[in-house]
Amino acid sequence: MRRLAFRFFPGLSILILLAFFPIGSYAQNGVSYGLGTSIYAGSSDHLPFWFYANTDGTVDPGSNNLLTHLYSRYALSQADSKLRLTTGFDAYSRFSEKNALFFTQLYGRIGYAFLNLTVGRFYNKVGMNDQNLSMGSMEVSRNATPIPRIELSTNGFTNVPLTQGYLQFKAMISHGWLGSDRYVSNPYLHQKYFYLKVHYKMFEGIGGIIHNVTWGGTHPKYGKLPSSLSDYLRVVFGDAAANTSNAPNGEKTNVIGNSVAGYDFRLNVNFDKFQIKAYRLFYLEDKVSTRFRSPWDGMWGLGIQLTDPNSFVNEILWEHLNTKRQDSFDWEPRGTASYYSHFVYQTGWTYEGNVIGNPLLLDRPNPNFVGTRNISNNIIIAHHFGIKGRPTKRFRYLAYFTYSRNYGTVSDQRQAPNKALHAFRVDEYSTLLRTRYLLLPGSGISLTGAIAWDIGDLYKANRFGLQVGIRWDHIAR
Repeated sequence: MRRLAFRFFPGLSILILLAFFPIGSYAQNGVSYGLGTSIYAGSSDHLPFWFYANTDGTVDPGSNNLLTHLYSRYALSQADSKLRLTTGFDAYSRFSEKNALFFTQLYGRIGYAFLNLTVGRFYNKVGMNDQNLSMGSMEVSRNATPIPRIELSTNGFTNVPLTQGYLQFKAMISHGWLGSDRYVSNPYLHQKYFYLKVHYKMFEGIGGIIHNVTWGGTHPKYGKLPSSLSDYLRVVFGDAAANTSNAPNGEKTNVIGNSVAGYDFRLNVNFDKFQIKAYRLFYLEDKVSTRFRSPWDGMWGLGIQLTDPNSFVNEILWEHLNTKRQDSFDWEPRGTASYYSHFVYQTGWTYEGNVIGNPLLLDRPNPNFVGTRNISNNIIIAHHFGIKGRPTKRFRYLAYFTYSRNYGTVSDQRQAPNKALHAFRVDEYSTLLRTRYLLLPGSGISLTGAIAWDIGDLYKANRFGLQVGIRWDHIAR
């Protein structure tokens, strides 16, 4: 059971109760709630990749699952005011080899003018990648359970004064807690991003930088790592640890903590009936990365989306992932930066047993690779295709096809130094088809179904799975 999620319940429940009992001049904006249950079954002792990847950590990959989901969202705004209040939760019960009862979201949000303050466990998209069809951002995807934190952010993109809406900005800074079940127990998570958007006629150009840092906590060898206010400022500005601190020498010569960052860009071209979008994230994990030593590492995306959602094909997306260079010189083995791994924070860029970023970088043991650290496979070339549509008002679908070439980590090459990189290559194909059918118009009751399969050598066996479920949704009007 994820007990950490329940620590936020007492305070947030007060906000939720206040939301259901409007006071003063508050006016109700709307409430949404729903309930659903699903069964996941596989042909082997492990579910197919796309049944558990990017599910907020809800699905147990190692067995069949019976999953029940209860959710609610409530929003208020004050009449003739810029004040906003939002609360919500997503609660799950899971019967599998790892039974669990937990929240993936439980939060309260207060907004005024262009700012929001959010407290609790909640999902907030980080990155310019596609929301619906992406394989998952290299920064923060939907793969792990959201991390409890306090966040100050803009309410979406906000106009820069005196630019008549042609220039907008979007920013966020947050402080989170990663829990005790890690190699370094109870570390903090610092996150921030800043974007600028230029909007002119049919064109939107967006560019920004993302910075995530795992820092502080208690190390089994070094004890309590630097976590004072001055250390926090070093984290914020990407500086090295103080020479007088007990931080490991690597953090005194490089930067404090474990950084996961990126330069992020996107271009939208908006037509009357469709939008063309292209994006590119340059992945960064240390100071060397900021100087583009690995310019091809990161993610590309290209897609087209129709304005009308009621189309047989509404959106098509292609994405490409490359993590092959990892700041290696030509004479070094590939993967020297060990993406998502760290020599101090050896649990890596994971939370509650799942990668926080792109799920193709594996955090579980794999029979093909030695995986001397928590991350067993981070040298990857992948192509991902997504398509979704709504052939009728009552039926919608979504499909994924993902092909990856996997090379393990730098540890594999160091254990076999005379073996060429291509000799480590393992190919894998993962596919998903998900459907939803509304039983009766206006009822909110839907049947859900999915099939998924993995073909290749990455998992040493082909895997096939089925999902069936029923759900009821009441949407705010």
